[in-house]
Amino acid sequence: MRFATIAELKDGLSEYLARARRTDEPIVVTHHGKPYALIQPLEGDLEELEWRRLATRKLTRVWRGEQGSLYDYL
Repeated sequence: MRFATIAELKDGLSEYLARARRTDEPIVVTHHGKPYALIQPLEGDLEELEWRRLATRKLTRVWRGEQGSLYDYL
């Protein structure tokens, strides 16, 4: 995993984006030494990505508050 400050990114955004795509390695963007954002290449198309995010949100809501009771029947 690589790290880059906002200033470094500002000066060479194209290079950082190309590096992330080429190496398939995420880049953590820092601001005042603290993690601020993440740059990583996308896999698949945007529609597929949105469906995955929607499914994750729905599953999280379903499982919230269950406290493992759904496993009792297994």
